[in-house]
Amino acid sequence: MSDNKLYLIGQYDCEPLSAKSPQCGGPQTWQESEQKVLEIAGIYRERGLLAALGFHLTPEAATAQPDLYKRLHAEGVFMGLQINVPGFRYPTYDRDLGLHSPDEQRDIIRLGLEDFEEALGFSTKCYTACCGSRSHATAPILAEQGFKVFRPPGPGRLSWDRPDKTTVGLFPYPFRASSDHMCLAGDLDLLCIPIGNDLTGKHKRSEWAPNDLRGENPVSDETREMFRYIVDTSIEIGRLLDVPLNLIQAVGHNTSYCQGENVAYVLDYICEAADKSGLELVPISPVGLREEAEGVGLI
Repeated sequence: MSDNKLYLIGQYDCEPLSAKSPQCGGPQTWQESEQKVLEIAGIYRERGLLAALGFHLTPEAATAQPDLYKRLHAEGVFMGLQINVPGFRYPTYDRDLGLHSPDEQRDIIRLGLEDFEEALGFSTKCYTACCGSRSHATAPILAEQGFKVFRPPGPGRLSWDRPDKTTVGLFPYPFRASSDHMCLAGDLDLLCIPIGNDLTGKHKRSEWAPNDLRGENPVSDETREMFRYIVDTSIEIGRLLDVPLNLIQAVGHNTSYCQGENVAYVLDYICEAADKSGLELVPISPVGLREEAEGVGLI
């Protein structure tokens, strides 16, 4: 494991209002969204982990509350882009991103980034696959448009009728994206950082997806046991495989369903587990991890 470090990324996706995108969900109001965003930021700030925190904004979220995200960005919080399709420019684009043609995907990503930049006055080099949807064309398009980091869904998802959301066989650690296949390492100037989840398959979020460290899980002893298991096994599997960059990721969304108690517990246990394992915990952004990947020759 590189330098005996454990990298930490916190990713919280900021969706449009649920009435505008019922397929993927979202907050009922922008006030609900702001309250949750500020609660999450406060939890990270209290623990000195703001460098790990990122909000991955839909264009609608960036446009609705630009001052909120500008203030957090000035404080060191990372901002990435994710486009909730359908919902974005609906009904022009009426399906998940990976179900659109390459030309349509190219337009969606370009327009979404333009909205992000216009709202916030700065850009981003990180794109997250909303609802886990992508195709073989997505990574090359992102690289073509200047993105440096792509956040696909974590490994182990299996949806027989949705290859765009299936990630069986995906390498779980950061890797260089391929111009040929969405699950393979390759030749693009684009780092894939799959969103972390249970690598052993013990805990399932649904019949087709592994569970993860998301704040939306029920607040319970069972959930805390699951969180500890995911953290502990992630650390140990990274050591077993001697991965260049061992990474753990906390996730959630900008809705009242994301429980602050869970967010805090996950962070506290990650800190405890890193210390117990003799690892240096490094809070980092996706673009910061890209720089680390360059340093160890991953890209």
